[in-house]
Amino acid sequence: MRNRALAKRAVAEDLTKRTAYVDDQYVLDAPVRETLARLRSGESVMVRYPTEYVAQHQQPESPELPDDIADWNYAELTPSAFERARTQMDVSDWEVIDAETYRSFHRTRAVSQLVNAWATSSTSPNSLAVQLTVRDMFDLADANNLSGVKSEWLEKATRIRAERGPFLEAFARAQYDATQEWLARAGVTHVYLLRGMYWDLEAYTPPEWADPARGPGPYEAEVSLHPLSSFTLNPFTAQEFVGDEGDSDWAGDHGVVLDGTVPVSRVFALPRTGIGCLNEWEAVVLGRTDQWRVSGRVGKYRFYVQHLIATANTRYEQVVAIEFARSIGMLDLIPPEWLNGGQKALPLKEPVMRRKRAWDVWNGGRLATDLDTCAQAAGLSREEMAHDLLSRQDQVDIPVELLAECESVTQFVG
Repeated sequence: MRNRALAKRAVAEDLTKRTAYVDDQYVLDAPVRETLARLRSGESVMVRYPTEYVAQHQQPESPELPDDIADWNYAELTPSAFERARTQMDVSDWEVIDAETYRSFHRTRAVSQLVNAWATSSTSPNSLAVQLTVRDMFDLADANNLSGVKSEWLEKATRIRAERGPFLEAFARAQYDATQEWLARAGVTHVYLLRGMYWDLEAYTPPEWADPARGPGPYEAEVSLHPLSSFTLNPFTAQEFVGDEGDSDWAGDHGVVLDGTVPVSRVFALPRTGIGCLNEWEAVVLGRTDQWRVSGRVGKYRFYVQHLIATANTRYEQVVAIEFARSIGMLDLIPPEWLNGGQKALPLKEPVMRRKRAWDVWNGGRLATDLDTCAQAAGLSREEMAHDLLSRQDQVDIPVELLAECESVTQFVG
């Protein structure tokens, strides 16, 4: 967990440096800019003192890191009030924060909010503002027109884009460049990706390319994706999002897995370079309308065996597929010409449960579990964020304390 915190902090710092040329008026909120003006003119002094979480998160065994804003108490004082406090109080734990340090903290936070927005929801106003920006920057005119997204959120996204356009463009360019540089250093030219999707058939009609009547067998189809679309490098993750055919927990739903190989130029972000969930092996792709292989819901182990068979190019890879299939009792899937005999193993039993997307919203180096952080990242009000999270609690593994705060807010509003 601490390694994840370090990784996410490094990501925010790198993207902040890459967007340093953008004017503060597009990056920082008005109250922060006003505070900066007072600090620079000498009209006020900014001090901070730690909350209990600073020492707690500074410990090597802590799974998280102290956040430069959330884990400190800040106070803006006039110079005279600051001098009086120094003579009349114990201020040994006070730290004076100059204007440029304060500015740096908030610029990094602004970048983190755009990264966190995707983890909170890929269709929140801030995420949609990035999607609209990417659509135009990368000429993704044939991408999905974001149909199905809440109209009021699209309107908010359009306003955010109008107000913060230069910052959004710089963020998108920085995110893409950081990812391409990382992949180039690794010597990667193409990546094999998968995406699990499902629809509640009582509430939604799947698109034609995902018609349940096509059955579970794989087929090629032209799929229209959003300008930015989440995929995974892990076949298990993709299949876990659609469940196993016949599972009672998925009754009334229809699920499919998309898979295919794309050039790295299509990869916009990876968790190690920006947006994306680390423990889901996520890759965020530049979406358009193109061909993907589509497979129905057949169960993650069966799907993985099929994947191993389809991608085996050497005898070693054939043996890997054979032995994996043998371990879970699915040797019947292996082409007969690959086999040298042997008995089926006993099937592997696992409890059936619906897959939930991991909660991966980081506030600096700390996992965000408060409503304010999530609302700011998404570009929503507290009430809107609370209602949205509660509506998605069967899809996302939301922290218990955050759900409790959401319930409290909605009860108060109601």
